[in-house]
Amino acid sequence: MANDRAVQRNSIVIDNKSYWSKGKVRLFDAAQQPGRIIIGESSSSDNPHASQWAIGDVRGGIGVEIMDPSKDADRVWWATTQLRYKDRIILPRLATLTSNSPSASIHSLTDFKDEMYASFGNAVHVYNNSIDNWGNAIRTLDNQATDSKKGLIGGVETLAIATGSEVDYATDSATWARNLTNVKKLVFWKDLLWGMSQSGQLYYTDDLSTAWSSDARLQLPDNHVAELLVARGPDREEHIYAATKVGLYVHDDINQRFLATDLQLPFHPEAGKGTTVWRGSIYFPAGNSIYRFQAGNDQTVVVPMGPDRDHGLPSDKRGVITDVLGTHNDLMVLLNATAAAGRTPPSYSTRGAGTHHGVISGGNLGYSEILGFDERGWEGKWLSSGVTQAVTTGAISNSYNQYRMWWAANQEVYWQTLPVDAVNPLQVANSTYAETATLETPWNDFNIRNQTKVALDVLVETVNPTSDETIKVEYATDYTESYTTLDDSTLTNGLITSTGEKKFRIVVNGSPVGEVFRSIKFRVSFARGSTITNTPQLIKLTLVWRAVVALLWGVAADIDVN
Repeated sequence: MANDRAVQRNSIVIDNKSYWSKGKVRLFDAAQQPGRIIIGESSSSDNPHASQWAIGDVRGGIGVEIMDPSKDADRVWWATTQLRYKDRIILPRLATLTSNSPSASIHSLTDFKDEMYASFGNAVHVYNNSIDNWGNAIRTLDNQATDSKKGLIGGVETLAIATGSEVDYATDSATWARNLTNVKKLVFWKDLLWGMSQSGQLYYTDDLSTAWSSDARLQLPDNHVAELLVARGPDREEHIYAATKVGLYVHDDINQRFLATDLQLPFHPEAGKGTTVWRGSIYFPAGNSIYRFQAGNDQTVVVPMGPDRDHGLPSDKRGVITDVLGTHNDLMVLLNATAAAGRTPPSYSTRGAGTHHGVISGGNLGYSEILGFDERGWEGKWLSSGVTQAVTTGAISNSYNQYRMWWAANQEVYWQTLPVDAVNPLQVANSTYAETATLETPWNDFNIRNQTKVALDVLVETVNPTSDETIKVEYATDYTESYTTLDDSTLTNGLITSTGEKKFRIVVNGSPVGEVFRSIKFRVSFARGSTITNTPQLIKLTLVWRAVVALLWGVAADIDVN
């Protein structure tokens, strides 16, 4: 019978052979994390017994809900804070609500002769910047505006507002006239004003006091055109493009026809709205997707780059893009989260012979917003305060000698100052900031999915101008959105009010033993006091954690080989 068991004290069986041991046979915990080997200069992450997750450089922007630490270290899930500056996360720029807005839906915002014009319902108003007032209507349209553009007609700068049944035009705020036409969309090109009807017929004119001349016909069903714009084609010459609900079409001026580009899409009821040219490319939205299109002789570029990539947007902040605005530093998109009011059953749209049915599904109401893209990532610029506040249109303007973004939301007009030289607002003494903001990190399991971890400490480094500028840090674990506030005896409600690095021990049931987790995320809340030029600054948030290895017993003995 094999000798597989030690039956005498101070003996051990190895490979069916019994040996005497010097002293007792001992059990020990063999499940120990291997220590790190540090070569060269040390850093803050060189703790041989724990690991760190440092959150400070998040210039990759929003849109990652569950992160891969190897490639998503500079991403967050959602934030209304400014994310553009390394180790400086701050409040967003202040949005200013203009006063005395008429109570009506706003369908156009246009910068004309150093003033802002807006159509509230059927009434056109001009903003008085010196007294912050929209005043009385200066023009009444027969119908609601469907488009508004400015340009030269006969060498005279002209504002044209189309409604689908007329074009009202002005050379100044007091001089208006009307051209009866069925044009809905407008664009200025080759010293002419071009317009397209609901049926897709393109017209042009150099004199709005006379009739329009007919040009090409876009062979699509009625009401498919969302935008007219001018951009370069593969021949590097400028052409008129029509953004439609099924893709992008380019105008052949010589043969008076429209040609399909390589950007052809399934039908989307909101596609094409606000399509614009920015940094040499066309940006074409469809819902909350955006496609970057650039025509070329040898190769055409079509790249999805919208905020719907990766994990997209939180469910209460998704919507349809209603306008796209190019600035010096960002491509701004306006997302209307009230486009589908509540839950609706699927609806269907037939698009003529040779096409198929498209399904358009409803959705929940959410918070409308403005996002900015800087070719590295998306950043939140503004978030509505309620779920019924529709965002309809916007404009970039240098009117009143101030470079600003204007937009219409909840039947009111807002503006926000944009940078023109120094981009970092912390280097501009009179930068103004919103009252509050929030940043949510992704869920992080550190790519150790079958192993429990322990959160030991959290270090929060901040710069806060006054005690009114506060930062609060919370965490949640294991994919459950239930947050615990980091707090200690020196803070009130977890509000950090002083500059420096604050270390929080993770306390569970009154003992600083750490929080066991499989995945973890953080939520950081920012707030300021009454001084609009102050903002709290988050320099870095660092989690100190360690993996828990499953218990594994080892056996140790000193064998007497004599």
